[in-house]
Amino acid sequence: MAEQSRRYDLVVFGATGFTGKFVAKLLDERNVEYSIALGGRNDAKLNEVVQTLKNPGKFSKIIADVSDESSLIQMCSQARVVLNCVGPYRFYGEAVVRACLVGGAHYLDITGEPEFIERMELKFAKSAEEKGLVIVSACGFDSIPADLGVLFTARSFPAPSFPTSIESYLTLDSGGLGVKGHYTTYECAVHGFGSQKSLANIRKQRGAAPLSVPGPRLPKRGKFFFSRDARSYCVPFPGSDASIVRRTQLFYASAGDASLPRPVHYAAYFTLPSLFWSIVFLLFGTVFAFLASFRLTRVLLLKFPGFFSFGRFSHEGPTAEHLRRTTFEMVFHAKGYSQPPPAAAAAPAPAPDCSVVTAVSGPEPGYVATPIFLVDSALCLLEERALIPSGVLTTAAAFAKTKLIERLQKSGIKFELRTRRLE
Repeated sequence: MAEQSRRYDLVVFGATGFTGKFVAKLLDERNVEYSIALGGRNDAKLNEVVQTLKNPGKFSKIIADVSDESSLIQMCSQARVVLNCVGPYRFYGEAVVRACLVGGAHYLDITGEPEFIERMELKFAKSAEEKGLVIVSACGFDSIPADLGVLFTARSFPAPSFPTSIESYLTLDSGGLGVKGHYTTYECAVHGFGSQKSLANIRKQRGAAPLSVPGPRLPKRGKFFFSRDARSYCVPFPGSDASIVRRTQLFYASAGDASLPRPVHYAAYFTLPSLFWSIVFLLFGTVFAFLASFRLTRVLLLKFPGFFSFGRFSHEGPTAEHLRRTTFEMVFHAKGYSQPPPAAAAAPAPAPDCSVVTAVSGPEPGYVATPIFLVDSALCLLEERALIPSGVLTTAAAFAKTKLIERLQKSGIKFELRTRRLE
């Protein structure tokens, strides 16, 4: 079936879920000139969502269930792009990816689960490329700010200068209310910490070659440390950003395309307000990861999310006031060279002689910014398909040649160059 002859340009699958409702609401507010369907397994709940929208007549409904393969294929056969909002993806995502490949639809999601993301690449990369389909995970806060932020930072080096290492520092500001999240996000984190062995096995099967990047490697940081760049205590960011960005850099290294940036070393960190909170975060993370490693204690974590997250996560999710007052900022500190290295690399590598600082910032990350990231990615895919390669890709691999960053800037996501020092 030709892509342009599909009944729907966009299908939001999981539109009755917590995040899916925000995606549907944003599409309604944008009033985009595309045919849209909301997908889910419960007709009554889909009706409730549609009736909350300003333009209910613009949205069709599709009944589909992750446990019913034929319903998924029927849904995907009608869509140009499927926006999958049904998590945890390690349990429910593969069936939707597979249905998109059978039904001939492009696929986007908002997962931050590296085990699922890399498993999909291992299983379906060749099939997606052969079918001319685009499969892109992590089109939400995980991990568009990091992945496109690294791309934006690399392009902030004027030729012939270029970066070799980039470190990002994420700061969340809850406006004094404390960071809040929905249970599904918490559930994904629990299973993510519990699947480290599976992820290691997937990476072993993939057997990706090491990156060849000129210049010194990034310094090894401790479990927590004080960063002079961030002027804050920091811990390694436990999300998917580092793995996503690394996959992008591997794509750049193997693409043989001079228009793409050179690959870089990358590390992601999370800022904390004091040494005390750094120690608390480290202790909490250690205990949480230990409990998530065993089936019995995972059950307890999932049964009592409020207790084990100190009230940060619940089935109700954040309030409207939390969403209004919370913001994020991710600052990138890059080092590089003013001239390309000689053909024969010097040993030891010379010290970088230029630097750039950039930032990506925006509204509440999980449920305000994430729908923006997903919707703009989908619109970009519809309107700039010729510039996007086929396959199972990261966002900065898929959208490197498009105007997605410009779209996001118009939607309230700020990409800015703060300083640039060139020798």
